[in-house]
Amino acid sequence: MSVGLPPHAPAGPASGQNVLHSPTECPVCHAHRASFAFSKNGYDLFRCPDCDFLFVHPYPAAATITAFYEKAYRGASADFYPKSSSRRRRTLWKSLRFLRYIRHKDVLDLGCGGGFMVEAFDRLGARASGLDISQNSIAYARQHVPQSTFYCEDLTTFRQRNLTFDFVFSSEVLEHVPGPSEFMATLAAITRPNGYVYISAPDVGHPRVPKDLPSWADICPPEHLQFFNHHNLCQIFERYGFVMHKNMKNRTPAHSVLFRRKSN
Repeated sequence: MSVGLPPHAPAGPASGQNVLHSPTECPVCHAHRASFAFSKNGYDLFRCPDCDFLFVHPYPAAATITAFYEKAYRGASADFYPKSSSRRRRTLWKSLRFLRYIRHKDVLDLGCGGGFMVEAFDRLGARASGLDISQNSIAYARQHVPQSTFYCEDLTTFRQRNLTFDFVFSSEVLEHVPGPSEFMATLAAITRPNGYVYISAPDVGHPRVPKDLPSWADICPPEHLQFFNHHNLCQIFERYGFVMHKNMKNRTPAHSVLFRRKSN
């Protein structure tokens, strides 16, 4: 995974700075009551008492995140991607659950990495494309899945292409972006009416999340920056014109949710 970024993200970590932990606006419900929860890896995390959204505040600067993903993510290259064989097998099996949504449809994998899910969807008869900000991941995807189209650019740039899709797949992406607004605006713009969006991301409300929340491995800024439970995930999707279609419950602390874009 890696993703596009908004052109102007707030400046980075709180480490080494005398930051006052005064309440701030929640990026989900916009209540001005989000308060400091704890720090990890030199970043402060805030939690909203109204909707329970947990997020890094302030989000890292766009340049910090771009540097993390753009050219060296996972050590990939045009000829190498870590665990490529096992990734290809897993994505092939996983793609089968979406067959009814993707066959003979226009499909986008948002945060496609090395293009493994794009390849799997293509084998099932989809017209599949991939989007990622990681140059080395896209280089691998283009080399190994030449029949599909891949875009190496941020969300804002991609949205300006005015492309639309019947199905958007996004696995382990949402937690990486600095705030939900740019990500959600992109989904709303590129998903056709009555089209579907699949989201997989860490679920901070899952019963298997450690009670000692800072010890949870999924909280790892600057890689993971925001954490939804089921309620506030549905809340943000509803605001942007989606309704929950299917909740694929997980034994592990992760969302696996299919949303449908409203027709109007």
